[in-house]
Amino acid sequence: MESQLEAQLEAGQEALQQTTGLLAGLWQKLVNYLPTLTIALIVFLIGMLIAGCINKLIYHAMNKAKLNATAAGFGKSLIRILLYTVLIIICLSILGVPMASIVAVVGAAGLAVGLALQNSLSNLAGGFIILFAKPFQHGDYIVIGNDAGFVESVTILYTELVTLDNRTIFLPNSIVSSSAVQNLSKNGTLRVNVPVQVSYQTDLSIAKDVMLKAVQSLPISRKDPAPSIAVTALGDNGITLTAFFWVSKSDYFIAPGKLLEAVKPTFDAAGIEIPYPQLDIHDKTGKGEFVHENHR
Repeated sequence: MESQLEAQLEAGQEALQQTTGLLAGLWQKLVNYLPTLTIALIVFLIGMLIAGCINKLIYHAMNKAKLNATAAGFGKSLIRILLYTVLIIICLSILGVPMASIVAVVGAAGLAVGLALQNSLSNLAGGFIILFAKPFQHGDYIVIGNDAGFVESVTILYTELVTLDNRTIFLPNSIVSSSAVQNLSKNGTLRVNVPVQVSYQTDLSIAKDVMLKAVQSLPISRKDPAPSIAVTALGDNGITLTAFFWVSKSDYFIAPGKLLEAVKPTFDAAGIEIPYPQLDIHDKTGKGEFVHENHR
């Protein structure tokens, strides 16, 4: 028993000595490596500041070159990623990681990331398509499928839209670049179509003239192309007159309301009736058997 106990104690002491020696060796390596680690950390922090300054300088240069805000935003995002990638490679080199190993790791990581993030890469490619095709720019109002809004920015992965009620929509660039895009701001002016109903008893020539004067009285209505009024429908309750007039892109969404506000008092002054659904009931048999007709 005593011999077994002594053997266990000796084994424990030997294991303790080995562990202590291993920890001491690791500590000594850490102490020896600490200056290099400190230098790498300092280089990383300084590099972050320099990368931020370079990114700002490039962004200002883009603005001075009158590059549109969409391209500038995309370029800023891409340059920031490239600068940070270069900084990480420099820090790894300072830490003594062989360049061949860095290249191999980057290549393997790039392949793995490429397979795992195929959608993100398609978004990146879509961003380049948007950048060079320029279907829209910052501030344009665009419609893509069921989504619409003002273009806020285009990053390397997403196109950011702000809706009329101040909601933000992030659309993947791959969807934007492969979809039909309606740009309502591209040509600077837009045509507004505003329908108004009048009764069937109305003199159309008078109604069209009154409505045209209402359009022309609007400060936002362009004189060229000239506004026009046309009959566009014969409905159940009345005749639809539609005003066609041109406004600047900034006035497009307020124009229909402005015209309706101007049309109502002018129609009232001219005695023109704006119809509403009515039901006429007639006793044609004289026996209290009523039939009804829609009133026009």
